[in-house]
Amino acid sequence: MKNFLAIVLSVFVLHFFAVSTMAQPYFSGNIGIVSLMDSDFNAGADTGEISYDAGVGLLAAVGGRVSDNLRFEGEIGYRANDLDKGTIDGLGSGNISGDITALSLMGNMYVDFMPHEFFSPFVGFGLGFANVELDFDGAGSEDDDVFAYQVAIGGTYAANKQVSLDVQYRYFATDDPDFEGLESEYQSHNVLVGLRFHF
Repeated sequence: MKNFLAIVLSVFVLHFFAVSTMAQPYFSGNIGIVSLMDSDFNAGADTGEISYDAGVGLLAAVGGRVSDNLRFEGEIGYRANDLDKGTIDGLGSGNISGDITALSLMGNMYVDFMPHEFFSPFVGFGLGFANVELDFDGAGSEDDDVFAYQVAIGGTYAANKQVSLDVQYRYFATDDPDFEGLESEYQSHNVLVGLRFHF
């Protein structure tokens, strides 16, 4: 986890200096609701499913526009959800306590439609990696570094030339993390609002 955080910080700083040379560099911050899909798990001979409560997502990005319709950014994100129920096939289900978190570093590309209008729809996608950590209360925690990807659709409201409001939906998912013999899934629906500040 410490190595992951060092890599995230280094890449994010380097990306900030890179995009500062682009036309119209910007910084953005987003917050929203994370709905984590039920995940199948496999732990040796046992299989089953884990469900989660709705959680929160916090994202920050630095980016820049390379043309009227195209922009790139580097993004760091944090998502957290509490565990709800666990089901073991053939044995039944019950409430479980703990949480699952994902710390991600993504490279995103967006296509903006009508970029000079008051409202501008956009679509985007991103690739990167994430550290996913599963913590069962009273049983300790395990984490895994995995490939991550996302797609986004939303719209931008321009308050003025320096500040805009983003409203968007994202599907964010990773390769199946392996928590020391317990292999699970991570797939989420995210509804986000945020501000973008143009330099």
